[in-house]
Amino acid sequence: MYYFIDMINDDEFEMLDVVDDNDVVILQMSKDKVHAGKKFLHREIGIMILDEKGRILLQQRSSKKEFFPGAWTISAVGHVPAGKTPEEGAHKEIKEELGFDTEFTFIEKRKYISGDHVSFGFLFTGVFPNNTEIYICKNEVEQVKFASKSDVEQMKKDGLLDYHTLETLNKFY
Repeated sequence: MYYFIDMINDDEFEMLDVVDDNDVVILQMSKDKVHAGKKFLHREIGIMILDEKGRILLQQRSSKKEFFPGAWTISAVGHVPAGKTPEEGAHKEIKEELGFDTEFTFIEKRKYISGDHVSFGFLFTGVFPNNTEIYICKNEVEQVKFASKSDVEQMKKDGLLDYHTLETLNKFY
């Protein structure tokens, strides 16, 4: 069972760290300027939440999103706020998008290049807490579902997953 909540879109005011190829902060900039097509390298996070049956929690991105609108992706994705660690960003993102929190294990860091959008992606995994309700942020997420490996394989065949998600799921799920 999940519930919907509203949040204000504040991309113009959300500040991100811009980093060099060694992941050292070189300046801070608003999210909308980072995404303005200048290839500003920044930090993002991805989170894979599994339940007690080994199913992964997937979300369908809001149709309002700039990147991959309406596509299915891993449990939560987002940016690391300026001055925060990737793990702090992961906790912020899961609470913002799905309304709960859990402990995380760091999986990997890799560089993503998608046109003019470049980032270091930090991937975490966690366990869905028992007896937890999901509160979906409507500006971020259309819907969520727990998917088994066979469900994920069908979603791949149906072309419902964005290519970053495909890469992550092929490697780690």
